[in-house]
Amino acid sequence: MPLNRRLNLGDALLLIVGNVIGAGIFTTSGFLAGELPHPWLFLGIWLLGGLLTICGALSYAELAGMYPLAGGDYQYLKAAYGRWAAFLLGWVLFWVINPGSIAALAIGLVSYLGLLMPGLTAAQGKLLAVAVILGFSFINHRGLRLSGTTQNLFTLGTLLTLLVFIAAGLGSGAGSWQHLSAAGLPAVSPAKLFATPMIAVIFTYSGWFAAAYVGSEVSNPQRNLPLALILGTLCVTATYLLVNLVYLYALPMERLHGAVNVAQLAMEILYGPAVAGLVSLPIMLAIAAGINATILTGARVSFAMGEDGLFWSRFRRVHCDYGTPSWALLCQCLLSCLLVLLGTFNQLLGYVVFVMLLSSVASGLALFILRYRCPGQPRTYRTWGYPVVPLLFIAAYLWIAVQICWATPGTSLLGILIALSGLPYYLWRKKRLQVQWAGG
Repeated sequence: MPLNRRLNLGDALLLIVGNVIGAGIFTTSGFLAGELPHPWLFLGIWLLGGLLTICGALSYAELAGMYPLAGGDYQYLKAAYGRWAAFLLGWVLFWVINPGSIAALAIGLVSYLGLLMPGLTAAQGKLLAVAVILGFSFINHRGLRLSGTTQNLFTLGTLLTLLVFIAAGLGSGAGSWQHLSAAGLPAVSPAKLFATPMIAVIFTYSGWFAAAYVGSEVSNPQRNLPLALILGTLCVTATYLLVNLVYLYALPMERLHGAVNVAQLAMEILYGPAVAGLVSLPIMLAIAAGINATILTGARVSFAMGEDGLFWSRFRRVHCDYGTPSWALLCQCLLSCLLVLLGTFNQLLGYVVFVMLLSSVASGLALFILRYRCPGQPRTYRTWGYPVVPLLFIAAYLWIAVQICWATPGTSLLGILIALSGLPYYLWRKKRLQVQWAGG
């Protein structure tokens, strides 16, 4: 039973926005202000990060139009390199990246809910995080339309609160545009834009490819998937730039430097201490949208692996009433809850960051491979600025991967070993499939 195409362009676009905007935009700016103590470079790195992300979206848009199927990168790697490459990515996504991300987001949401629930113990927090995962997984199990509407509500809530924050902040008159002046500040080389600060910015933009993972469930995918990827990244870039402009309008660079609670500090200046406590509202909405988006997209990878016969055959089953990959959702839910209870998700995610970046680089290179290998394959969208645009995306992600590998070679190597640990299972499964095909 196939998945149903019930998501429209708006759904796909909001899925991307909700998957990208998280707690990072409320915390990362303080670190960047310390690394780039120049107002225009501070804003410039958000613009540059957004442009590089848009380069990635433009590259993925062509691939998504060619392969509008569940799994996103899984499908692109399979087409360009073979099933083994797709399987190794899917293996890491299933065991580590997706459940680890869901667990981390659930714990993050509970930490903010804890502000409203004083006296919440660590054990109670874990149980509450498990309840959050169970709740969102149940919503996703009950139907794509229900999970899509849930995603839309949380994402629109996030965007609406941020829009109020931006408009009211810039119009409050409590800040100063003099903060945009670099007078008296130390000189900073523009080359630093491409150093360590860019790693933080790129990770704050991560998740922009979410819509590609539900390609089998987007209506008119050859049109809507490329549009969602491009418009979604443009929307996030504009939002990030405006939010950071508000920060800079409220606070001079010296006060931004090293601040973890940047949004709260800015709100105290612009609206007063009584209103500043409300900063947790858009953060909680953004995290909730991220949890739902990760559950929705993550299950589609294991579903695609099940369809290919490379994973447990039950993963390809679609619920007869709800039209969702119920077994894939169930296993993902159980793994996420287990990681919450064990408390090992942050460490596991740290191990596979390098692998995640390499998979994005491999998908970018897949565009060149498929252009060469399949020149006659229909393409409803062709990457604007090819080959420069995809090369910029590949170079940016490859540079960050090299930086991470250089800084933590042991951790990066362990991440590769985690991915390669799926190779014996893949070879066994492939041999079993060949026997079945020969018998058939």
